[in-house]
Amino acid sequence: MEEFPTLFLGRWHPLFVHLPIGMLIMAFFLALLNQKKAGSPLAPAVAVTLLFGAASAVLASVSGYLLSLGGGYDTQTLSLHQWLGISVAITSIFTWLLYRRPSDHPGRLRPLRKFRFLFLSVMTALLGLAGHFGGTLTHGPDYLIEALPEQTRRLMGWQPKQLVIENVQEAFVYASIIQPILKQRCESCHGTKKKEGELALHTLDMLLQGGESGQVVVPGKVTESELYRRLMLPEGDEDRMPPKGRTPISSDQIKLIAWWIGVGAPGDKQVKDLEQPEDIQPILLALEGGEKEEMTLADIPPADAEAIQKLRAKGVKVIPLAETKNQLAVSAVNYPEFTDQDMELLTAIGENVIQLKLGNTRITDNAMQKIDQLPELQRLHVENTAVGDIGLTKLRACKRLTYLNLVNTKVTDQGLAALRELPALERIYLYRTATSPQGLSTLSRANPKLAIDTGNYQLAVVPADTLVY
Repeated sequence: MEEFPTLFLGRWHPLFVHLPIGMLIMAFFLALLNQKKAGSPLAPAVAVTLLFGAASAVLASVSGYLLSLGGGYDTQTLSLHQWLGISVAITSIFTWLLYRRPSDHPGRLRPLRKFRFLFLSVMTALLGLAGHFGGTLTHGPDYLIEALPEQTRRLMGWQPKQLVIENVQEAFVYASIIQPILKQRCESCHGTKKKEGELALHTLDMLLQGGESGQVVVPGKVTESELYRRLMLPEGDEDRMPPKGRTPISSDQIKLIAWWIGVGAPGDKQVKDLEQPEDIQPILLALEGGEKEEMTLADIPPADAEAIQKLRAKGVKVIPLAETKNQLAVSAVNYPEFTDQDMELLTAIGENVIQLKLGNTRITDNAMQKIDQLPELQRLHVENTAVGDIGLTKLRACKRLTYLNLVNTKVTDQGLAALRELPALERIYLYRTATSPQGLSTLSRANPKLAIDTGNYQLAVVPADTLVY
């Protein structure tokens, strides 16, 4: 019961905080008009408006402090908002003293009277900053950007970053896929800064704990999960999440969340460990390259169904890149026994293969003898295999190749020479290879736009590295 007065008075902050905003802004514009017209009768109105504005600013500061005692806000943002609000209150009182009638001014303030509009302008700027950080506390750091039309955000380059995962099958579902979606779309209202409905989604434990209405995720039961129900409500419904005016979660993101809940909402499972329905596979695959490939896919004949079936029978994943297109991504992540002989199965669908993942398999340079039968190949993974220089010479036929992962292979500077003939190549990974700085320099001069990643990073340990989901 002791906390009741504090909580009760703190909840009046939204009311008190809007009074000084309106009053003080009105005082600024009245003073601006008074500046332009000598002897204007508006001067007394400026003083009265400032008086009420300053009084309400003090009330807003006190109630805001009481509200902050309840916690649930980002400390740094809260501190900025708090001290800016206090600055507004103090400056508004001082400015009011300067705008009173000259006869009411103490002798020491009279010399400052000629600067009163400057003080009022500073107060207005502080008011704007305090209001901005207040909006950040309430609606999240992107609350202004999210309100802009989609086309405007694109023109200004303010689009949220697309989630891109290097190897989605090796990614942990919650930490690498689900949590980033919730962070981007939900945590501004349900996170460390703000917990509407006592619900926080910034950790798996908090998500599974639920809020004041109870559990929001029921592992294994999608339709019984309140989180999914809120996401699926029609636009305009007051219970729909995210609320109206905020950037909505995409249909693919909702499908990923539903899939995760359906497989038991695990926190320690990798994508490859979970069943992946056909409608989820293309969505997962798109996380590796964003939307670029789908936008540039041409219309080509479908791949040989029998060849696809043979590959899938061995455990090789064959996934369409888009529902209405016939380009394919092939991955042997679940079939490490893939050998040179298995490459023969790919030749039957060679025209359709855009992405090929043969990393951590048993292939050698002999497998690369067939690579020229995949002329449309754009992304190739052969990391942790026995592929070497001879194999790379066969890549000359893959003129559209943009990405190549050669980590921990037998490649030397001699093999890099063959890569100079790949004009579309944009990124190559060469960590733990026998290449030299001279060879890398020669390759870089031949293709200045090529991003060469040699790995061996030394990263500082941060507290988040110890988190276990």
